[in-house]
Amino acid sequence: MKKIAVLTYPVKHRKTYDVLSLLRANGYTDVNVYAIPFRYHKTKFPMIQHRPEMNFQIPEIYDLCSNLGYRYESGELESINIDEERIVLIAGVGILPKEFIDRHIIINSHPGYIPNCRGLDAFKWAIAEKQPIGVTTHLLGEEIDAGKIIERKIIDIYQTDTFHSAAQRVYENEVSMLIEAIEKIDNVYLETAYPENYKIHKRMPQEIEKNLFKMFEQYKNNYAQEIN
Repeated sequence: MKKIAVLTYPVKHRKTYDVLSLLRANGYTDVNVYAIPFRYHKTKFPMIQHRPEMNFQIPEIYDLCSNLGYRYESGELESINIDEERIVLIAGVGILPKEFIDRHIIINSHPGYIPNCRGLDAFKWAIAEKQPIGVTTHLLGEEIDAGKIIERKIIDIYQTDTFHSAAQRVYENEVSMLIEAIEKIDNVYLETAYPENYKIHKRMPQEIEKNLFKMFEQYKNNYAQEIN
């Protein structure tokens, strides 16, 4: 099995919990987890939460690693030595320096169909801008949500879906595809371009977000799949 490094935050974190649990379930035993302080403070908060919350007991990250048999280390990125032979997975991290990106194979799983939906709130922007709702795994590059694409998947939306059931399906694919990408990085990467009209989205403004549920119903009417 390949050797893995996981970058995350030094706090309880739902995506980290799911990523580490799925790694262990798939037999990855040589996993090092590196918790990097995240100093970004939100200035805008969404009206509508669409990411899973920690609504059940999640242990502290160091206890989780101990229970799974994974090595845990915390500190500044500059002080941490990650073997270059390890494949680095992003569970949660801020902006990484170019020198680090150049030295490592780093896989990111983005909850949007790249290049149509890059940046923040990709799921919401896909609905508002009538873009494919999807998930993309890619090697980290210098640009935001760019780099060589490993896999892109359009997520089916059904007439029976609510906004939050569709968001949950996106999240589940985001986590699953991140683990699947470990064994897919030896495949031929998809070529992709990032023309200027594919912008990098920022946090969705509340004046747009307040109409999001209505926009989702319109999205379903145009793009939803029938359930057989």
